[in-house]
Amino acid sequence: MTTKRGRPTAPERAERLGRVLAAATTSFVEVGYHATTLDAVAEAAGVTKRTVYAYVGDKPALLHEVVRHQHAYQDVPAPDPRAAGVAVCRALFGDRAIGLQRAVLAVAFEQPEIAADFYATGPEAAQRWLAGHLDGDVVRAERLFTLLLGEPHRRRLLGLEPAPTEEWIDRHVAAVLTG
Repeated sequence: MTTKRGRPTAPERAERLGRVLAAATTSFVEVGYHATTLDAVAEAAGVTKRTVYAYVGDKPALLHEVVRHQHAYQDVPAPDPRAAGVAVCRALFGDRAIGLQRAVLAVAFEQPEIAADFYATGPEAAQRWLAGHLDGDVVRAERLFTLLLGEPHRRRLLGLEPAPTEEWIDRHVAAVLTG
């Protein structure tokens, strides 16, 4: 039996990148930004450190890609503001998103560039996406984003509440949109 040589195919690259992002997400959530190492991510993903660098770059770039991946709902068109709100809540109330935000908050003051990139890639991008469902109105999108997250999200960040159910998300989004 011969082993395949040469460059990986596009599906193989996508699968490797998925493993790297999954391993990085787990590490950022479980041990935080500082304790996450590219060596540990590579080992958990079953790739070399060189592969991690080739696919995403250094640790700040890796966090950027993890956050962008967390907001992958933006790649799927939502038919209306309600569906968009549900997509945002599903993504941002989950354990992974909460863990990533905690990891960023832990380093925000000493590494403000990490916080700025997180904000641009996460909340700001989500608001731009929501604006696309609100006739481009960025002010309404910011207000909607604030109402969608609000105190329930803060309680999640503080560990005071578990992840919400689908039913809760549906009711919450409906209540936010109907005032």
